[in-house]
Amino acid sequence: MLYFGHMAAKETTLSELGEMLGHVVEHMATKDEVRAIVRDEISAAKLATKADLVALSEQVAGIERDLKTIRRDLNDLIEKVENISGYRKEIDHAFERIAAIERHLGLSKRAAA
Repeated sequence: MLYFGHMAAKETTLSELGEMLGHVVEHMATKDEVRAIVRDEISAAKLATKADLVALSEQVAGIERDLKTIRRDLNDLIEKVENISGYRKEIDHAFERIAAIERHLGLSKRAAA
């Protein structure tokens, strides 16, 4: 490590020390000022927290509405699918009956088409 003469520790006089302390005291915040700052910060944090909670509550309400809509749509689809499978059975049954009637009448499948 290099050491230069101007880096040597300077002795501080009592008057210089007094000036430094006077400067610090002049610019230093008082206990009341610090308390006010902390109180304001806490109040601001509470307001932000309330605003955050309101925003979060609105988001949750929106998600709940979306989920209810999705559930309703799914229930509608379930009913439609059940009806479609029922129709499929009815169509198959109808084809069987048509085939039986065609056999009974002696119609060929080509003529029926």
